[in-house]
Amino acid sequence: MGRNNRHWHKKPQQAASDYKPPYGEDLLQMSVDGLNLSVETLEILKKGGIHTVGDIVKRRKNDMYKVQNFNKKKLFEVTNAIAPLKVDFRPEEAPKDRPPQEQKKGEKPARTAQPQAKAEKKGQEPRKQGGEPPREGREQREPREQRERNETPRDRQNKGKEQQNKGKKESGNASVDFSRIFPREKLVHSPRIEPEKDRFTKFQRAGKWGFKDENGKEVIPPIYTEALNFKEDMAAVEMNGLFGYINRENVLVIPYKYDTAGSFSEGWANVSLGEKCGYIDQDGKETVPFIYDAATAFTGEGYGRVKKDGRWGNIRKDGEVSWQ
Repeated sequence: MGRNNRHWHKKPQQAASDYKPPYGEDLLQMSVDGLNLSVETLEILKKGGIHTVGDIVKRRKNDMYKVQNFNKKKLFEVTNAIAPLKVDFRPEEAPKDRPPQEQKKGEKPARTAQPQAKAEKKGQEPRKQGGEPPREGREQREPREQRERNETPRDRQNKGKEQQNKGKKESGNASVDFSRIFPREKLVHSPRIEPEKDRFTKFQRAGKWGFKDENGKEVIPPIYTEALNFKEDMAAVEMNGLFGYINRENVLVIPYKYDTAGSFSEGWANVSLGEKCGYIDQDGKETVPFIYDAATAFTGEGYGRVKKDGRWGNIRKDGEVSWQ
């Protein structure tokens, strides 16, 4: 037989259809272009069939690795980008119990010893297969049947009235509207965050990134392997696998030393060293120690978002965190 030379191409991963994220439809339909993501990450997401925020939050974190060329660094970037929207990936499922062993063909199902064990626990005589029920149980039913035979029509009438009154009380309790007694606040979704336009825009040439002004004139040559948009007159750029920050004159203000980096907001930027995240100011001084599993840019309202031990919280510039 000849060798099979057919090539199989993996289809883009599709999100599970049985899970519905608990967020507003407008937020779920938001395009990934509105997130603070690099051009490379956007291209990877779109090629993997991820075009909206809903396509992201319908997946678990581990599902994102099934997208071609998506790695841990990209996951960190996407996590930071969606955190200001107060959305998150699909929760991980708890491990399910092991399913029972399949019954072989022609084999009779095993009988459970539970009823017998219960009978032995109560001190009763276990019921024999094909025999009569335990004597104690038979004796308990006989007095009840005897009482029913001895009831007069008046006794039955009074019994019916008692059951009717009991039903009215139960139905009355069921009709209580507890939402009026314990009102809940309506869920308000975060507004859509549109990216701010800067007078410098990124462009790519031969796989490298640079910047142009509003007239299309090249102001910073394309020499960087990755670059984020300018925020507060600073831009994070990557060189030789590490991130640093430049100003509009293309002067390296903060040296290349970070594994990942975010844009400046309120004078601070979220960066990471190894597996931990923290914050720095525009002089490169560490303002929040590198102790968090994830961190986002400040929202413009005086706080950022950090994650530690599986919980998210709001961090202020005094270092205090309000855990949720």
